[in-house]
Amino acid sequence: MQQISVATSNEQKFGIAKHVLMTFSIAAKRIRIDIDEIQGEDAEIIVRDKAQKAFKAFGKPIAVTDDSWSIPALNGFPGPYMKSMNHWFTPEDFIRLMHGKTDRTIYIHQYVAYHDGTHIQVFHNDIAGVVVHKPRGNFGPSVMHIAAMEGDDGLTISEAYDQGSRHDEARRANPNDAWRQLGGWLRERT
Repeated sequence: MQQISVATSNEQKFGIAKHVLMTFSIAAKRIRIDIDEIQGEDAEIIVRDKAQKAFKAFGKPIAVTDDSWSIPALNGFPGPYMKSMNHWFTPEDFIRLMHGKTDRTIYIHQYVAYHDGTHIQVFHNDIAGVVVHKPRGNFGPSVMHIAAMEGDDGLTISEAYDQGSRHDEARRANPNDAWRQLGGWLRERT
């Protein structure tokens, strides 16, 4: 079985990567590397930089992941800054930002980058959802309490995780998932 190293501190992201890649007979091994992420508006530039830094620190082929979020009614806010927003904003703060907005669409822009030492390959997937009217659920950071994504039957991400691996199962079944794209690409190369 082929093996791939994945640098992430996020347990949920690694769980998704592990299960999706297993469908391609690729075992994911979690690597913990402290990476100083650049800040900016372009999520692909950020994930490419992250892949370069991870490869430099680890010295072997490695995959990294990064999510960017956008709310069209808020001009694409918060973009790649969601990690910071989750520290600064409560779920109620996000709900207040949406006051009076009729378009409640939210997107997760999922990025996975693989660096083999000479080449970086980036995979991207957008997952649509809506911002709910009241925070729901117990699990996770602020955005998880206010975002109900496609495939989760109207549950917020938090509520889906409260029920166990339900959210992971929906993500794993997504044919456009960036991890699935990486798995197919790696299979074609071997």
